[in-house]
Amino acid sequence: MTDGVKGPIYRRLLAILVVATVFMAQTVQASDSDKDVTSGTEDAATSASSQLIAYDALPPLKQVGKSSLRVMVFKVFDSVLFTETGEWRDPKTSFRYELTYARNILGSVLASQTTKEWNHLGFTDKRQASWVKYLEMIWPDVSKGDTITFDVDASGVSRFYFNGNWLGAVEDPDFAPMFIAIWLSPETSRPAHREGLLADS
Repeated sequence: MTDGVKGPIYRRLLAILVVATVFMAQTVQASDSDKDVTSGTEDAATSASSQLIAYDALPPLKQVGKSSLRVMVFKVFDSVLFTETGEWRDPKTSFRYELTYARNILGSVLASQTTKEWNHLGFTDKRQASWVKYLEMIWPDVSKGDTITFDVDASGVSRFYFNGNWLGAVEDPDFAPMFIAIWLSPETSRPAHREGLLADS
């Protein structure tokens, strides 16, 4: 009779042990995934400091065009696009995009909107999550009249400035074309804004 009791108890303990092992494995896997994103963000932040260039030291570029983004009747920002030649030929490097905001917007909202626009464009690059996390770290809340500048140099390094002050940089040259595509891709969610920027190009 004692052996009969031990059998069910043993099987129950074994089942509990299996469930606990699976749970621990899933927890470790999730933790490793979070570490991958965090590690990518930390690497970006570390490398960005080595790319610091004062806003006044940026090379002069020629204006391609300017446009205002409106949602319904509300202006969100005015923007100006610059390149070396003053023409837009879908370059991967050497361009600048400046946005002067007409409304108060949280930096976290700006970053999340980047994800939404990339989803709209169908982008699925595995680096997007770490890029957006980095943008959340460096982008401040903006108020009416504030300007964020996105500058891409000849080697494809992307730099961000807030009212002429350094924010950070993304060294990966694949970032710049994907980021500017938000506004200048033929598939952009704001075609009227794109047309305004490229009207004279």
